[in-house]
Amino acid sequence: MANSENNDFSFEDLLKEEVIQNIDNIDLAEQLGKVTRIEQDKIEVRAPSMDKEESRIKKEAAVRDTKEESIDYFSSTHVPMVAPTEVLAYRSNGAQPFLLKKLKNGEYREADFIDLHGKTTEEAYEFTRRFIMHARKEGFRCVLIIHGKGEREHLKRKATLKSYVAHWLRQMPEVLAYHSAPEWKGGTGAVMVILKKGDKESDDNRELHALRTR
Repeated sequence: MANSENNDFSFEDLLKEEVIQNIDNIDLAEQLGKVTRIEQDKIEVRAPSMDKEESRIKKEAAVRDTKEESIDYFSSTHVPMVAPTEVLAYRSNGAQPFLLKKLKNGEYREADFIDLHGKTTEEAYEFTRRFIMHARKEGFRCVLIIHGKGEREHLKRKATLKSYVAHWLRQMPEVLAYHSAPEWKGGTGAVMVILKKGDKESDDNRELHALRTR
């Protein structure tokens, strides 16, 4: 169970709840009922207004999909590969240098974490993406991602999943800095991530500032 400062449910709890809700919505009668083949002997006649409405819906969907793609920062092309025991360290422009030192020494406590062991690269990508979005929404400043070292990969000197996670995080403007975790939190098999202030925390700070200036 993850440690969360803002609520009692971790990111993984929310995913499990989502799966349960999807199962509850399945209509078993519809899924298991007898299927009868229907011969189609009619020609569908579509009114011009129906064609216009369908066209409008498709255009809106295309615009929505384009907007979603524009905020996808997880490009996986040209991923720099790292060694299983290599220390990860990254600081974005404008981030204070002391962040890396404090992360290295374990001075920050993570608000939540995920474990990517056993997941494919595609699954890890989606899990990481949703986790960062969740953490950002909740206003978490420090999170932990356990990616493993890839030492069990046969005759490989590089850690595939670890390399991809480091690459994905570098592309996210929400990420201020990250560093391999201290030994008691996973060492080079995990990474501590510092995120920028989320919208929720920024709103709280603005409201507090407004009260002070009254």
